[in-house]
Amino acid sequence: MSIKVSIVIPVYNVAPYLTACMDSVCNQTLQDIEIIPVNDASTDESLQILKNFAKTDPRIKIINHRKNTKTAKCRNDGLDAANGEYVCFLDGDDYLDNDFCEKLYKLAKQEDADIAKGVTKTFNTDGTVVIATDNDKIKQYGKFYFMGHLLTGLYNRKRLLLENNIRFYIDFFCFQIQVVYFANKVVCDDSAIYNYVRHANSCDSDVFTIEKWTRLNLGHANFIYDWVNTHSYSDEVKSIYLKRVKDLYFYGFNKLAKPDVIDACKILAENMVAHYNCGYDCSNLKKLQRKLYKQHPRTTKINYILARLVGKI
Repeated sequence: MSIKVSIVIPVYNVAPYLTACMDSVCNQTLQDIEIIPVNDASTDESLQILKNFAKTDPRIKIINHRKNTKTAKCRNDGLDAANGEYVCFLDGDDYLDNDFCEKLYKLAKQEDADIAKGVTKTFNTDGTVVIATDNDKIKQYGKFYFMGHLLTGLYNRKRLLLENNIRFYIDFFCFQIQVVYFANKVVCDDSAIYNYVRHANSCDSDVFTIEKWTRLNLGHANFIYDWVNTHSYSDEVKSIYLKRVKDLYFYGFNKLAKPDVIDACKILAENMVAHYNCGYDCSNLKKLQRKLYKQHPRTTKINYILARLVGKI
């Protein structure tokens, strides 16, 4: 069987959601696929759920990590094992509409496109459902406006990923800036739906730990800044990405747990000085740290006064 699409699925302790995820890929209307779940040393029932599915579907190839390696390594290991003409990525707590792969594969072949992109449908914890409209800008302004919703894409494995040695570094955006740069074109289908299920442990949950914020948001921001300044972009596109850098610096910062905020202000200030001036006065690092702490939504007036008095900020 010629494999048209490889579906790579990092899995870590998502047992309550994994059956729906695996049902959605096993029941894709496009049959010529392979399913590559990468179990990242889960401590719940995730691995057993995967094994149960593999008993009845020979298209499933489980990769099992003995030690937890984080999502980027899982996706790279899945890529290394993939044989499909195109590759897509699905998180183990999300699921695809059954015709997701078929619609995007047909579109990619019809348009000879390195990337075919669908749409994210987000199920929020408060019960609301939101369908993304990011495709509108891509259609109007071109491929460089594909700046999020990476999991909605199908990516040409040989011509795009292998020929340009594209890998995951840290996570989403580091991969995305590479594929968009090298892609011949990005085409969109608003009816191909990726279902994103938000919950307390989602990557964009309401509270960030300092480790998570430093690794993901600052890591992404610094990678993008360095990439943009070492590759050829128009001034317009460069300004788009630099705005993205600023957004990444502050996105998780505003969601940090209260005990982490003071340490985060120091880290953020130093990163902005070293990598990117976000419009702040960076000539006095201590003053910048205090300003960031004072502006943080979790900082009360009394927090700020006490931190100044005891010399923490």
